[in-house]
Amino acid sequence: MITSIATTDATVTDAEMSEPVHHMLAARDLLPAEHFLDSGYASAELIVGMKKNFGVTLVTPVLLNSSPQARAGAGFDRTAFTIDWDKRQATCPRGDTSTWWSPATLRGTKAIVIKFDKETCRPCPVRDQCTRSKTGGRTLSLQPRELQEVLDHARSSRPTSSGAPSTQPARASREPSTVRHEGARYE
Repeated sequence: MITSIATTDATVTDAEMSEPVHHMLAARDLLPAEHFLDSGYASAELIVGMKKNFGVTLVTPVLLNSSPQARAGAGFDRTAFTIDWDKRQATCPRGDTSTWWSPATLRGTKAIVIKFDKETCRPCPVRDQCTRSKTGGRTLSLQPRELQEVLDHARSSRPTSSGAPSTQPARASREPSTVRHEGARYE
């Protein structure tokens, strides 16, 4: 069912149109409880913003975890670590805790950088599954809590072909929610 049509320049991204489309739907009392979107929309900020501003749950594949461990499908990616947001501490798969937690800005985005002591990591028997650093300890980069938790949930709740929730990040998009034809955008 088509509930909204918006025409834009081709340079306008799907994500940029999400808020205007939701305003149009809200004006006509047509906001859905869940809005299924393709991966052109996905970001933790957008998922959180649409829930806060419109009460709409975006169901969309999110970007892959880009750590070397996640890309290789081997070793300990970020999901192997337990994050204690209240204590501002992470625990590695072998039970060691981080020694440094600091807010930062990475490539213009707010983040939290977590470090493990090199003296703890250097003798670790599974070090090569955890970090490529030859001298330092493991470092994790997270988004601020609310965004990271939404991202983790979106990655872990994506159903598999068996219907069970996936423990892997989304690799392919769902049915597109937008069809483009000669510059028009249909949603």
